[in-house]
This record gives sequence, structure tokens and C-alpha cells, in this order.
Amino acid sequence: MLHPLPEEVRAIAGLNFPLYPCSNGAWSIKPTVGGSRARVMICSIPKAGTHLYARLLALLGLEQSDVFFNRDYLGDFRFVDVERARFTHSENILWIPIEISSRFVQPGQFGYGHLPCDIGIRRCLADFKVIFVSREMRAAIVSQMRYVGDSDWCPPGRTEIKWRNEPNGQDKMLKYFDEIAPFIFNDRCHPMAPWADEIDVLGLTYEQIIGDHGSEVQLETIRKVAEFCEIRTPQPELILDQLIGKQTFTFSGGRTSWEAYWNPEIEARFMTLGGSRLNERFGFGA
Repeated sequence: MLHPLPEEVRAIAGLNFPLYPCSNGAWSIKPTVGGSRARVMICSIPKAGTHLYARLLALLGLEQSDVFFNRDYLGDFRFVDVERARFTHSENILWIPIEISSRFVQPGQFGYGHLPCDIGIRRCLADFKVIFVSREMRAAIVSQMRYVGDSDWCPPGRTEIKWRNEPNGQDKMLKYFDEIAPFIFNDRCHPMAPWADEIDVLGLTYEQIIGDHGSEVQLETIRKVAEFCEIRTPQPELILDQLIGKQTFTFSGGRTSWEAYWNPEIEARFMTLGGSRLNERFGFGA
């Protein structure tokens, strides 16, 4: 007797997106789960430590989906190694909306993405533990520019960035503000800002986990994440030792010092795009 596929799986039949059957009739993005009853989603602004916090969740025992969730599509990096992933974005994009894709994250697993905080997304993530991650915006935007130059990433609708391989500096930063920054601010940052005001969301920053506020804050951040995700915390000192400085999907090899990329013209564009408003909302001052 044939077992009929549920509607959410029939909707993506024919796509190269393997799923794994669960004993309860659900379908899973990975064949294994971690030691938690929670489904977890990291919602972060670009270059705010998305993959660093993902590594933390994996070290704490949750199963990483290796899928990057967006509203209308996803990036499936389950079968791509880290070194190759940044140069194969377009090859791994599948047009599966979050209304369907979120169903495949099971308890004990987590996903991540730059998901906006609106009614539709909140409905899809209603039974998820949501972790919102932000970063000082000048540092985040410079880091994103550097990432554009060191990958094949393009915003939707673009297939080429002519200045990608130019030397890093203020001239390149201006070109970035001309062509890329409006998309990052208007489509990836401002729509995410309301997560910072949600009382059932764990708000964290890149600066907390990377060590800018000292090791005690790093250790307390690890404890907070474990408690929020209903995970028994192993020794946080051991977790921290395995976490910082390791290769991740978007790791650029070092901290971003934004001052070298900045000048009054760039600051004016930053202000026009609402960078200072975002900083204030995220608790960094203007």
C-alpha cells in the first residue's frame, strides 16, 4: 500500500531537496536530532555572527540543519563543504518558502537566516525558540562588503559585481554603498529590527560572544543560550575554547576594523540608510 505524501512534501516534489522520514509521520531536514525538545531558529542581521552562534548551538548538542532560511527561498548547504560553500551560492538556492521549509526543522534541530520579524514569519516560527543576533552596524556593513569581495554572493536579481576583486578600502566601500548597501539595509536589516523588541526572543550580539566584553560575558552568553534552548550546559569554558577562531561558512579570517574603510561621505550614506537608528535600536548608541 502506498503511503500518501503529506501536502508540504508534495509541494516540493521533484526538487533536489532530500528529506528524512520521522516515526511520527513528519519529515526532517536531517536524519538525527540533538538533546533538546526545542526547535530553534537563529535570526540575525548579515555578518552578526550567524555561523558563530550556529557553531555554538552545535557544540551545545543541537543538530545543525546546514540550511539557510529566507522568506521565499533557502540555501541548502547540507552537502557542500565550508571551503566551497561561499563560492556556490547560486547552485544551492531552492525556491521553497519558509511556510513549507520551517516544517522540516524538528525538535533538537536548528536553522538560521536573515528572516524579517513580521506576522507571516512569526506565525511560521510560533513554536520555535528564536535567537536574534545583532552587531554594531558600521562593523557589520564593512564585514559584509569584505565578504562580497571574497565570495560569489550577489543580491537577488544581480549576477555580476564588477568591483568584487578590487583592493579593500574606502573607494570599494563607496561602490558597495552605491550598489549593495541599500539592499542590505532595507531588505535585510530594517525588517529584522523588530525582533529586538520581542519579549519571547533571546537577543544577543556578536560582540558578546566574540569577547569584546570579556570572557565572563562570553561564558554567561553560552549559559543563556543553553538555558533558552532547554539544553543541559556542559562546562562553558570547554565550549568557548572550541568556539572562537574556527573556520565557518562566512568567517573572514579576522576581526573587521571598520575605521579604515570609513570617511565623511560614507558616514553620510550610512546615516541616510538608517544605520544610526539601527545601532540605537540594537543598544549600540548612534
